Amino acid sequence: MKHYLVIMLLWVAGVVAMAQPPMPPQHRHHHRPPCATPDQMELVMHTLGKQSFDDGKLEIAKLCVNLGTFCVNDLIRMAKVFAFDDNRLEFFKFAYAYCSDPENYPMVRDSFSFSSNYDKLLEYIYPGMRR
Repeated sequence: MKHYLVIMLLWVAGVVAMAQPPMPPQHRHHHRPPCATPDQMELVMHTLGKQSFDDGKLEIAKLCVNLGTFCVNDLIRMAKVFAFDDNRLEFFKFAYAYCSDPENYPMVRDSFSFSSNYDKLLEYIYPGMRR
């Protein structure tokens, strides 16, 4: 399994290496292609699906987001693998800085089982915001 993960990470890193030099996360979305390719998403979803527990899925999902190019629709698809809302919340908090279309982030609302978790995400993204 680790061998497969290393191959996937090297492949994703190769795709990222063709991009511009690394930038701080808050600026990355301005210079990224809009979404992952279907092949990239298939590989990511396959790898996430092989993990038995949310902790492993979360670790791999964060690594992929850090190394790849994902839009909100990709992130929503990835978040569906998590069994618990808390893990979806942590994932969406992390992924926001890397998302290629953060203006569409409100679309993640339906990914949560509890609206309070969406409220927590909004508070994280927009500190001090009141609904």
